[in-house]
Amino acid sequence: MTIRETMESVVARREKQVFLIDATSGREITYGEFHRLACALAVELRRQGVRKGNRVGVMVPNCWELAVLYFACIYLGAVIVPINPALGQGEVQFIIKSSKPALIVASGVHAESASAFHTKILRLLTADEVLPDGSSGKIKLDKLQGTPDFVPLETADGDDLVVIMYTSGTSARPKGLAHKLGRMFRNAGAFAAAQGIDQDARFYLTLSMSYMGGFYNLLILPFLSGASVVVDHVFDARSSLHFWEKARNNKVNTLWMAPTVLSILLRMDRGRTGEEFCRSSVRHVFVGFAPLPLKVKNEFEARYSVRLIENYGLSETLFVTARSQNVLAGNGYVGEALPGVAVRIVNDDGEPVAQEMDGEVQILTPDLMAGYLDAEGHLAEIDASGWFATGDVGRLDGGNSLSITGRKKDLIIRGGVNISPAAIEEVLMQVKGVVETAVVSVPHELYGEDVVAVLKLEAGVELDSLLDGLIAHAKRGLAQHQQPARYIAIDELPRTANGKVQKARIRELVAEKLQLGSSGTFRKQQTESANVSR
Repeated sequence: MTIRETMESVVARREKQVFLIDATSGREITYGEFHRLACALAVELRRQGVRKGNRVGVMVPNCWELAVLYFACIYLGAVIVPINPALGQGEVQFIIKSSKPALIVASGVHAESASAFHTKILRLLTADEVLPDGSSGKIKLDKLQGTPDFVPLETADGDDLVVIMYTSGTSARPKGLAHKLGRMFRNAGAFAAAQGIDQDARFYLTLSMSYMGGFYNLLILPFLSGASVVVDHVFDARSSLHFWEKARNNKVNTLWMAPTVLSILLRMDRGRTGEEFCRSSVRHVFVGFAPLPLKVKNEFEARYSVRLIENYGLSETLFVTARSQNVLAGNGYVGEALPGVAVRIVNDDGEPVAQEMDGEVQILTPDLMAGYLDAEGHLAEIDASGWFATGDVGRLDGGNSLSITGRKKDLIIRGGVNISPAAIEEVLMQVKGVVETAVVSVPHELYGEDVVAVLKLEAGVELDSLLDGLIAHAKRGLAQHQQPARYIAIDELPRTANGKVQKARIRELVAEKLQLGSSGTFRKQQTESANVSR
């Protein structure tokens, strides 16, 4: 089927079935109503001058209206440029300058923020806002009138760009990467089929819709599967207090979480609602976006009686693996390659390594992104017929099951010996009182690099009270060359918007804490006091 036929068949088959549920108001929107609203908004965007191939900046927080806006852009053939409303002014300015959108659609105060960097702003009024009579430059979805002659996806092609997503990486500036419509649809279908996602799935959308998790995993994929989605605000510590109650009341049965969400729920949930709800109603709990610590995995599965389904993919590659329902593998196991996707493990020279050996993960996928945007906003296309180097370290077993063991750039080389930070982090996480860990390297005059463990501790716990136990546990569980030279406590590990730990920022904080000298190595008094944190 063509792209247009694919989407029309979903709407026709599910027209009277619920697609979106607003977690705040309880409003339900069927596939048919959603389709009509998206068509009406596409007509309005066209009236504003947007044409196929134009880029549309979108600066709207999570809400059902944002979902309609995304599909209106798809129906029109416009390229979506999500801009996270939580970003600072400098980052917003960078994205707008880089992507050069023909129009920015924003809501509330975000419209005022975007207007400082772009001349053409269309303000989208959300459910609790009133559309003034005779207003211009403002729209409200329920007030829009479509035209009968509008044909959604009239000239749609699989090679059309659908989104330019700015990844929240560890570098100073986010990278804009583009995806093609056909590749995204193929990938979503392959993953849904492999994991048994169907029209009976009801997802809980609490990840930011400005990034792939909220946009692709929790909106595009459910739509193509004929499923339903409960749309809520972005998850945070406060919303965790009512997370399970909302999920239960809205009959959610499919969850997609980042490891940080799991950790927060374990710490904040004091009731039994979540435990009872998961046992009775939850079909799938998918976990991605960042490595899942074994301690968090075991505690969550034991408490809520669910099996966490890890998978592997990147913003650049979309989904790479799906986890077999019949395989129970060790820590780091993320599944087997999707149909049409190949995975290999290579050494530093780019040569494939033997089974069960660690190396860099490379992907060959027909669903690879179209390319990155350059400094001028032009797309630098990437050849999808070549192997994509992920920067992740992993291994393949005899059944071609993939396990991720770390990040290549995070690898620590101490005295010529390679050290995996992830292996150290897993051991330290076993110590009672330790909530999260991040192991990074610091320069060392003799060994080249040395190991520092940065810890987030439970509330009220002081590092001094744990230090002897930490050191003793590390000596039992780790080889001599893996022993941290320093332990440092921190209130919160710095993270990207997707929940990934920013190790580059942690290295900076460690350098400040340990007062690294101008040469970039420890000052003498610091090297003499290993295993002490102050």
